[in-house]
Amino acid sequence: AYALLTDKTLGAGAVISESSVDKDNMEIAARFCQANGFFWDGMIADRVNLREFIYQQALYCLLDFTIVGGKFSLFPAVPYNSDFTVNLEGKPKIKAMFTDGNISDLSVSFLSPEDRQAFKANVLYREEKENGFPEIKSAVIRLAGTDHVDDPLETFDLSGFCTNRISALWFARYTLALRKHLDHTVSFKTAPHYINGVRPGDYIRVFST
Repeated sequence: AYALLTDKTLGAGAVISESSVDKDNMEIAARFCQANGFFWDGMIADRVNLREFIYQQALYCLLDFTIVGGKFSLFPAVPYNSDFTVNLEGKPKIKAMFTDGNISDLSVSFLSPEDRQAFKANVLYREEKENGFPEIKSAVIRLAGTDHVDDPLETFDLSGFCTNRISALWFARYTLALRKHLDHTVSFKTAPHYINGVRPGDYIRVFST
């Protein structure tokens, strides 16, 4: 991602300078991917929108692609340990609290029933063989419990770049968790000083009567 943004030959370096990329966060993201086995082994064959491409690929690696202070940034979307492995017991740090006292025009939008339906994730990945042809493998992951045995099947094809079963399983679990816990979005207005220090990708808490 860093090369695609800054390299003048194979990337967009002619229009995006290195000063427009948050290298420190990129390094953390790289260490996070290395520690958890999130690698991208594929080919970009067609012309793509660079920002949309990196945003989509970041999701597969449990990363947030944001613009912070005018700089492109990649950063882990989940808590991680000091060795950069995913911290399953960790909780995200809440950067700000918003209540009826410091917000206005609060609106809540619930996702449609289709977007809240639990599912079984059929994730496809590529298994490379030395001196042989690659083989497409699949793994089906579902939420725990007998209630989810008959959930509908949704397929995610990561075979174009994912050659690691562990990486494919991480993405499947993360996607299932998002579907389970994400059921609505909120929007509101607040004064600038209430969001001092809050950046894109940070977690906030909203409480309203």
